[in-house]
Amino acid sequence: MTGVANEDRHELVEAARKRAELTVSELWLRYVALGGDADLLDLDGYLAGLLPFSSFDQDALAVAVNEALEEVFRAARVPLATCVRPPVPRTALRDVIAEILDGP
Repeated sequence: MTGVANEDRHELVEAARKRAELTVSELWLRYVALGGDADLLDLDGYLAGLLPFSSFDQDALAVAVNEALEEVFRAARVPLATCVRPPVPRTALRDVIAEILDGP
C-alpha cells in the first residue's frame, strides 16, 4: 500500500471495518473465506495494533473490508432517472453482427 507504513495498516483496516459497519467477527468470517488463517483473537489483536500480520493476511483483510465497503456504498447509490444511452434496437444489433460475420 503506497504511502502507508506496514505498521499503520491496522488503523486503516479498523477504520474501514467501522465504516462498513462490520463487527470483528463478521470481518473475521470474510477474511477466513479469503484464505486467512489467523483466529478471531489474533485478528482483534491486529486491529488494536498489538499483533503483526503477514502481508498475505493484511491483503486478505483489505480485500474483505473493501468488499464490504463496496456492498454498503453500492446499496446507497442513487439510480439515474433515465438511461445514459438509449438502447440499441435489436434489428440494428442483428444487422451489425451479420455484417461482421459476413465480412467485406
